[in-house]
Amino acid sequence: MATFRTTLPSLYLSRLAFLEDVLFDEMPVEAGVFQRILKVRDMGNKPFVKTTTVGSFGTVPVKTEGANVTYADLSAGFDATYQPDTYELAFRASKEALDDEQEEVVSDAARALGSSMNYTYDVDHANIFNQGFTSTTGSPDGVTLFSTAHPATGGSTLGQQNRPTTDGDLSVAQLRTALNDIANTRDDAGKLLHWRPKVLLVSYNQKWLAMELIGSELRADTADNAINAFKDDGLVVVATPYLTDVNDFFLLAEPTKHNVRTYWREHPNVLHDWDFEASAMKVKIRSRWKRGWSDWRGVYGTSGSS
Repeated sequence: MATFRTTLPSLYLSRLAFLEDVLFDEMPVEAGVFQRILKVRDMGNKPFVKTTTVGSFGTVPVKTEGANVTYADLSAGFDATYQPDTYELAFRASKEALDDEQEEVVSDAARALGSSMNYTYDVDHANIFNQGFTSTTGSPDGVTLFSTAHPATGGSTLGQQNRPTTDGDLSVAQLRTALNDIANTRDDAGKLLHWRPKVLLVSYNQKWLAMELIGSELRADTADNAINAFKDDGLVVVATPYLTDVNDFFLLAEPTKHNVRTYWREHPNVLHDWDFEASAMKVKIRSRWKRGWSDWRGVYGTSGSS
């Protein structure tokens, strides 16, 4: 026997639009911190995305009149594959609960479901940074995202770093070290890149210190009325409670200038069904995404001194 909308409980039908409104009010995933600071892409209908880098060319030589142009060899880069993970969670509310509790039981459960998806997304993306000093899972070049020894493509022995030789807590000295290391970043051919950080990512515990360091007119570490040179760097402080080590801090270029990425395969959506046997409304939230990195240049991090 077919099931038509007219045969479903009227209370169930009246909840649908209301339920989605409540869910998405509690799930500001696409307006969160990581959507603003990472390179966000859509997979479309592809089952996975694969990125690759190409080794850099050296300097351009002088060509004398009548001479042939110089050809440089292309060197293979590092590959990264983004295959989406699926995230789902559901709840079921009996018809008795719907009848007796009216909107309260459903709206509370819907808010909890939306909040869980939001939390899951933020924790997963924060782990790019939390695990960036220890994990090589998904690493294109075989080392951690934040390292003092990134290998170059094409067999070059040129080692690179986007982490200080000695980690330290956020301070004038440590921020100066970070900016100096960034200024010395080179491509695989040894040319200076001159990438500029735009975001200072810190834990909530470090938010106030970070704002003082980069926003004060005078230096925050001295009473000598020295000017604050960081103020002209144009850094924006972004704080998140999802960094597990409060002493970690990170510098990122604007999203178009780095390759720490997140791909949507399926944006968060809500599915509903009516369980005829149990006389219950079932609600499920679902999403698919994958995050990772294709190149370390454009980001810098330190795990602090403790």
